[in-house]
Amino acid sequence: MNETRIGRIVWAMFPLLLAAAGTFGAFPEVPWDSAKALQVTKGRPFSSGAVFINGKYIEPPYVVERWGTGLRINGKPISGQVIDWNDFLRTQSGAKANHVEVAAPEAAAAAPAPAAESTTSSEETSLDDLFDDNPKPKKPAAAPARKPVARPRAATVTYTLEGEFVPNDASRKMLARINAERTEIDRILRSGGFFCFGDRYSRVFGDERTLLAMLETLPEMQQSAESSEGFRTSVRAARMAYINDILAGELYRNRIDYRKLKALRSRIKKDNELKRVLNGSQLTF
Repeated sequence: MNETRIGRIVWAMFPLLLAAAGTFGAFPEVPWDSAKALQVTKGRPFSSGAVFINGKYIEPPYVVERWGTGLRINGKPISGQVIDWNDFLRTQSGAKANHVEVAAPEAAAAAPAPAAESTTSSEETSLDDLFDDNPKPKKPAAAPARKPVARPRAATVTYTLEGEFVPNDASRKMLARINAERTEIDRILRSGGFFCFGDRYSRVFGDERTLLAMLETLPEMQQSAESSEGFRTSVRAARMAYINDILAGELYRNRIDYRKLKALRSRIKKDNELKRVLNGSQLTF
């Protein structure tokens, strides 16, 4: 193969390579201090289910963990703070409140002055009306322009902790809520379900049946898609109502994953067939 042909292949693949780059969006940052104080809770690795982060398919094995006040899979953020770190700091006796003033929104715009109806003075109009057989009705006086209304500045409260973080009943209850969310994500994936995490929409998830139904057409749709809008149209035609337009756009940008998704589909089908055989043999005996 000559250099010219290699160059053409590289340039033909460039849009797909570019689309695959930078697909992990910026979830709201989880404070490092929260991970230091609350530590990490994680489960054992497993290979069932499927994970997408901003449309990018993440290959197993998966490790679902709570990292401070946030959640991660394989070290990649899948959420911002489930519960704000400030809420934990408020439970501490050594917490110091700091009022942070947020920039005020723009003042309400003044109402524009009404256009002038006539250049004739009120006195001249009155005299004309006195000697007119059909006097014109008087026009209402123009309302004065409204002054801009200054809105008050919004203030938020953050906390700094003097000394070490000491767990208490209140902080343990909040931590338990975050751990419960981690456990639920872990459970759904281990049962063969899937999750689509995105920093611009609520997470999308489903069971193994829904995952298989999606994989029946999604890889081929990604492979044949020629435009983002065309791909969205295919998603709607396939009645994948759970895939919103933003997620559809992300799946299109990461369409290079179609080979991996085909392999995932084959693996799930083989695993299910093996389970049916084993269950049948158990019934026989």
